Amino acid sequence: MSEARTVQDDRALTWLVGVLVFVGVVAVYDTSLPRGALSEFVMQSLWALVGLAAYVVGRQVPSRVWYRLAPFLLAAALAGMLVAASGQAGKEVNGAQRWIQIVQVGSRSVTVQPAEIAKVALILFLARVLSAADLHGICADIRRRRYPLLALAATFAPALVAAELQKDLGTALIFLGIGVGMLFTAGLPLRRIALLVLTVAAVGAFFITRESYRMQRVTAFMDPFANIDSIGFQLAHSLMAIGTGGIWGTGLGLGRAKEFLPAADTDFVFTTVAEETGAVGSIIVIGLLALTTWRIFRIAHQAQAMYLMMLASGVGLMIGVQSLLNLYVVTGAVPTTGVPLPFISQGGSSLVTMLFSVGLVQRVALQPMIGRMKGDSDARASGGRWNRRTPVSRREYRRGVA
Repeated sequence: MSEARTVQDDRALTWLVGVLVFVGVVAVYDTSLPRGALSEFVMQSLWALVGLAAYVVGRQVPSRVWYRLAPFLLAAALAGMLVAASGQAGKEVNGAQRWIQIVQVGSRSVTVQPAEIAKVALILFLARVLSAADLHGICADIRRRRYPLLALAATFAPALVAAELQKDLGTALIFLGIGVGMLFTAGLPLRRIALLVLTVAAVGAFFITRESYRMQRVTAFMDPFANIDSIGFQLAHSLMAIGTGGIWGTGLGLGRAKEFLPAADTDFVFTTVAEETGAVGSIIVIGLLALTTWRIFRIAHQAQAMYLMMLASGVGLMIGVQSLLNLYVVTGAVPTTGVPLPFISQGGSSLVTMLFSVGLVQRVALQPMIGRMKGDSDARASGGRWNRRTPVSRREYRRGVA
């Protein structure tokens, strides 16, 4: 009986994610009412079905497969970001070139955003790099190097460069949150983390000052109502709509912010949620996101192997950091930058990759100790080398891939 319990996935996490996806489909339909809600509802529902298939793939495919594919997936995702930024095959949306058009269906174009795929690929790659025979061992290796910060930054610097070429500060911040968080999980000393954060902050400040539109956003953040007719338009009206919601909200479908906010169904979808459902609905949505992140970290804590722990921790960091950043933006706590709210904002790439990443976490939850013992047996039989007849090599077993 006890062994049967070890191979069950986290049902609470499944229900939490399912409710969030349902809320997202309803929110996209609601926020799209002024612009043809039925088509947006159908598209978001179809993307949810594709995301369900991606969830099943992440849940069913053995973790060692993603371990082996991680470098290639990250390289492909970063190459896709560069292609989108180049404008050759990319599609421009609201002045940004972050999408690649896949197919044209009538008046609608189906696009993919490589940056969303790169987030999950970065997690897989860092989990592979940071997993070792023991967590303290790799940190000792890092400390012995002459330039430890440069050695650490090299693991996710290419992702930051690709995000900067796309002029996508929000994605760059999420990359940083994932990278620094996973380094902390791997046991890097806090003083090294602090020095890394300060270095990155200085570089980030440089890139903000060299772009006029970013400086304008900082100015609007300081006093959005003084620039309500220009750069502060979106943030000022978002704050007014959230305040209008009060405790119980104006009622579903009765909000006004969605009629004039440029990103009402994407980056500022929470504004309509807060306006129409009030503080009660806002707390429920925030609570669902917080519980989802907590369940994922709980699975990471209970993982039987280092690689699995790092993988689940990275997914929890991605969802948690992206949720906080989106909520901070729409409430004026940080300058405006484009970041979708996980599972809720309109957008197929974000929804599909989020559901796929949850599937990866469920695979970690499904990894029983008996599978670890089987991996040990296979690794011993292989003599330390992987071949087609042996599912896991001795090196992969030592890193906790089994």
